[in-house]
Amino acid sequence: MNGDRRTEVIEVLRRAEDELATLGRTTATEIESVVRAFENIAGYADTILSLAGAIVSCVEGESVSSVLPKVQTLGATAKQCIGERVQATAKILETVSMEGRVLRQLSEVTRGQEAIALETRALSILTNVEVARLGAEGEGFEYLARELAGFSKSVAEDTREIACHRDAHAVTVEETRRVLTAELPRLRKEFARMEEALGEALSAVASALEQLSRTPLRFRECVKDVAREIAGVVAAIQAHDITRQQIEHVQEGLALIAARVSGAGDQEDEPANELGAAYAGLTIQAYQLRSSRETVAGWAAQIRTCIDGLLKVSASEVVGIGPAVLEGERNISAELAHIEKLERDSLAYSEKIQRTFGGLASLVQLVSDHLKRSTSIRDHLQLLTFNSIIEANRLGRRAAAILAIANSIKDISAGWAQVTSQSEHSMQEVKNLEQGTGELMRAFSAARNAQLREAQKETGLGLEALRAAAQYAARQAQDTQGSTEKMQAETAEVERSVGLLDSCFSRIDAVVNEIEGLRREWETSKPDVKSSYDSGQVEELFGSFYTTETERAVLRAALAGEPLPAAKSSFEGNSVELF
Repeated sequence: MNGDRRTEVIEVLRRAEDELATLGRTTATEIESVVRAFENIAGYADTILSLAGAIVSCVEGESVSSVLPKVQTLGATAKQCIGERVQATAKILETVSMEGRVLRQLSEVTRGQEAIALETRALSILTNVEVARLGAEGEGFEYLARELAGFSKSVAEDTREIACHRDAHAVTVEETRRVLTAELPRLRKEFARMEEALGEALSAVASALEQLSRTPLRFRECVKDVAREIAGVVAAIQAHDITRQQIEHVQEGLALIAARVSGAGDQEDEPANELGAAYAGLTIQAYQLRSSRETVAGWAAQIRTCIDGLLKVSASEVVGIGPAVLEGERNISAELAHIEKLERDSLAYSEKIQRTFGGLASLVQLVSDHLKRSTSIRDHLQLLTFNSIIEANRLGRRAAAILAIANSIKDISAGWAQVTSQSEHSMQEVKNLEQGTGELMRAFSAARNAQLREAQKETGLGLEALRAAAQYAARQAQDTQGSTEKMQAETAEVERSVGLLDSCFSRIDAVVNEIEGLRREWETSKPDVKSSYDSGQVEELFGSFYTTETERAVLRAALAGEPLPAAKSSFEGNSVELF
């Protein structure tokens, strides 16, 4: 190698060495900037994890997890209670209508009694007239006249009493029927609306609870993944220390090559092994620089991956769950108020129903007493008829009028028997109504109210816990969002620094190209240069510069002509120093 060419080679080597020195100085500041940014980001990530963990702990509390079952229990209880009342109201309306029919039957009975009372009164007068005509022979019929008069009076009084009670009860029954006829369609409509609204509210609360339970946990896991990415980036940045050493060692290697080239003679036939050693040294330095470049590219890519993850971390969903849960709680509370209103309404007209059925009980007693008297009167009339016929037959023609009266009494007795039969039928219907109402009124009982009240109380307590959890989650979420925004704000600075680092480290490519240019030139001018050196001697010569496992592996690959060892996919700090 002549002097001029040697000077050019030395200039190339020293220029490459200076370029690498400049690279080391200019990247140090940006590396420090990235380190500080990721220290801040790691701090924000820890804060977010703490806040998200607090929300998760709050949500996982037993009081919150039991809200939905309590609300579902209340919904089922309310639907059952109010549904039973709707059905009971419909049946009660039927009962009231039947009660009206019984009252109409009683009206027919009283009209029949009134007719019998008038007829009996007339027979009493005729009997008195006939007793006076017969004189002493008619004394036996005086008892008949008195009984007929008493019977007429008694029937008239019973008739007035029944009519009075019937009319009063008819007013109550009609009022109840009118109220129920108007209320039943409205109640059915309201119940259907409540059932639908309660179902929607339950579904909304279930969804909100699921979101409340799932979102913070998912968010926390997302932040954990980002925290692991941050830890990897921190380890990757720490790995820059070996990259810095590697570049410094390349500078030393280039200096050694330049010194050997400078000390060589001007002979064209300079020892082949000297040029071969320099050639091998250039190969080693090119390998080491490419290894450094790949390492830097790897952790720059990891930083960008981490930044992408940071930008995807959003607390917006976490921030939204508190208001969503509170909205669901408000909907459920509104339905609770509506349930209470329906309950009050149903209880209000149940009082009217109870008054109606209270009147029904008195009517039962009235009809029962009347039936007893009616039966007694029927039996007494039959006896009077029998005695009158016997006495009239004894007197013969003289008692023809009495016999006619006896036959009339017989007809009255038959008519009264028919009235009594109608009374018995009415009595049975009234009893059936009374028995049916007892079953229906259980839907409005205090026990059913107590069951509903207990479910409302339990749900109210659960909703208080839910409201507290949602409010706590909302407060924590706001802090989480603040930390998230600050964390993401740091990424802009990191992006800038990584961009500058990429630009700086791209200088390595230029240095490698110059080194590779020298190698190719020597391969052209000295074809045997690739085989004119001793690998062991070259490794001993340059190996003292490379003190880590990574550098030694690259050196051996360069000497063996093997591909560059793959860069590690995860960064765990510096390789082990060998010496």
